[in-house]
Amino acid sequence: MDKKIKTKIGIIGLGYVGKPLSYLAAEKGYNVIGIDNNKVAIDKINNREDVPKQIEDKISQMRLIATDDYSKLKECEIIIVCVPTPTKNNVPDLSIIENVVNNIAKYVKQNCLIIIESTVAPGMTKKYFQDLLFEKANLKLNFNYELAYCPERIDPGNHKYWVGNINRVCGASSEEALEKTFDFYSSIINAKIYKLNSIEEAELVKVWENSMRNISIAQVNLLAKICDTYGFEIDNILKGLQSKIEQFEIKMAYPGIGPGGHCIPEDIHYLIQSIEKENDVQLLKSSVNINESMPMYIFDKLKSKIISNKENFEELNVLILGKSYKANTKDTRRSQAIKLYTIMKKENTNIEIWDPLIDDDEIELKDKEKLLNEKLVKADIVVLGCPHKFLLLKDYTKFRNIKYIVDCWNKLDKKTILNNKIEYVGVGR
Repeated sequence: MDKKIKTKIGIIGLGYVGKPLSYLAAEKGYNVIGIDNNKVAIDKINNREDVPKQIEDKISQMRLIATDDYSKLKECEIIIVCVPTPTKNNVPDLSIIENVVNNIAKYVKQNCLIIIESTVAPGMTKKYFQDLLFEKANLKLNFNYELAYCPERIDPGNHKYWVGNINRVCGASSEEALEKTFDFYSSIINAKIYKLNSIEEAELVKVWENSMRNISIAQVNLLAKICDTYGFEIDNILKGLQSKIEQFEIKMAYPGIGPGGHCIPEDIHYLIQSIEKENDVQLLKSSVNINESMPMYIFDKLKSKIISNKENFEELNVLILGKSYKANTKDTRRSQAIKLYTIMKKENTNIEIWDPLIDDDEIELKDKEKLLNEKLVKADIVVLGCPHKFLLLKDYTKFRNIKYIVDCWNKLDKKTILNNKIEYVGVGR
C-alpha cells in the first residue's frame, strides 16, 4: 500500500487556507481529516464544493472527510493548523490558537508532527504550542511530538499561483522534524521548499514578507498624495520610475484605497507588537498609518471637489460599487471599500454599497447588468470601491445623471470621464 494512503493528515481550519490545502493533500494521495467548528465549512468539504479548478477532475480519488470531532486527530501522523489569527484594534488575537491547543491536547498521537501555518510573530509557535501542550497534557516537545512552522502562502483570485505551486519556507524543532516537514510539502507542492534554521526564522519570514508589501504600498500611496499636492499625474511619475525598474526588475506597488485581506494589513501588527520594545519600528507604524488613512483621504478629496462646485455631499446620492478587498473575489476581509462606506454614511444616509459577486452572484449576467443600470440612474456619485472585471467593463459616462466618479484604484479612463463633463477623483490623479 502507498505510504501516503496510510499516512493520515489532520487539517484544522477549513477556510481560505485549510480548504484548498485539504483538497491538495487528498488529491496527492494522503488520507485527510478536516476539522472545523463551522458546519458550512464542513459540509462544503464533504459535498466536494469549491474544489480548486487545478484538481477538480480528480474528486473521486480523494480520501477526505470533514468533521467537528477533534478526537479523530488521534489517528493522524501529521496535524496542520490553519486557523485565522486576526487582530482586534490592531492587537494580535490568538484566542483561536489557544482554543485549538485545548481541543487537540488529548488527541496528539505519539511522534505526531504538528505543523503551524497560521500567521504568528517569532516565538509564538513555541509559546502557544510547546508551552501550552506541556501545561494541558504534559506533552514534551521532541519526545511525545514534533513541531514545525510552515507559513501559509496563498493569493485568492490568482489563476496562475495557488497553494499547489507557491514556494514555501519551513522551520522545525529538530533536524528530524525539519526533514519530515520538508518531505511532506515536497510531496504535495510543485515548487521550492526552503529549509530554515529554526521555527522563529520561518515565523519572521512570514510577518516580514507581508510587512514589506505593506511598506511598498504605503510608499506609493504617499507618492499619490504628493502628486495631488503638486498637481501631478501619478501615472506619469510611475512611468518615469518604470524606466529604471524595467531594467533592474524591481517590483513596484500601485496606489489605491489601501490594502485589505488578512495578511498585508494585519501581519505587520504581529511584528510591531513583538519587537517594538527592543527596536525602532516607526517605519512600520508610519506605513500602517498611511495605508489606513487612504479611505478618509479619498473622501476628503471628493468633498473638496463637491464644495468647490458649491454642492453639499449630504444631498447627493452615492453608489459604491464593490465590497471585496481584491478584484474578482468575494473576500471582504478588512475591505477598505467597506471602510469608505462607513465613513461616508456618517455624513450621508443616501448611500448604497453593492457588489455583483457577493450580493447578486446567483442571477444571470443580463439581469445583473440590468440591476446595475437601475442603480446607476439614481446616482450622483459613483465610487469604484473594487475593480471587478464586471464593473470595469461598464461605460459610466452614458449616465448623464452622474456628477462625480471616484476611482479608488485608478482603473478608469480619466480623460474620457472628464470629456463627458463628469468630475473625476483618483488616487494621485
